[in-house]
Amino acid sequence: MMGSVNIRMKGNHSKSIEKISNILKEEINAQLVAENQRSYSDVNVILLSFEKYFMRNGSYASLTVLLTEDEIKQTADIIGSGGGEGIFNLSWGANSNFADMAERVLSMNGFKTE
Repeated sequence: MMGSVNIRMKGNHSKSIEKISNILKEEINAQLVAENQRSYSDVNVILLSFEKYFMRNGSYASLTVLLTEDEIKQTADIIGSGGGEGIFNLSWGANSNFADMAERVLSMNGFKTE
């Protein structure tokens, strides 16, 4: 059945989340549908939302990546969802594949899964 995949990661501050955000936008093979950036005193937050059509099951899946950093901590929360089709709304792993794509990009840029 359709569901969601949630991956939590920690960064090592080797790159700012602004740079990480730009890398994700270049490397994720999907349409960027929303991007929001906020700063609160010493905390920076970037939210990216992607959408992709998966031909194997004829449906769309979404990917949301929340990047946060302050002087001490850098995190990424990845949520892959949707991708279901048919009467039983089966995703055949589309949401998981989408989330794994972001996890690979972040892993290559200093992030580790929690």
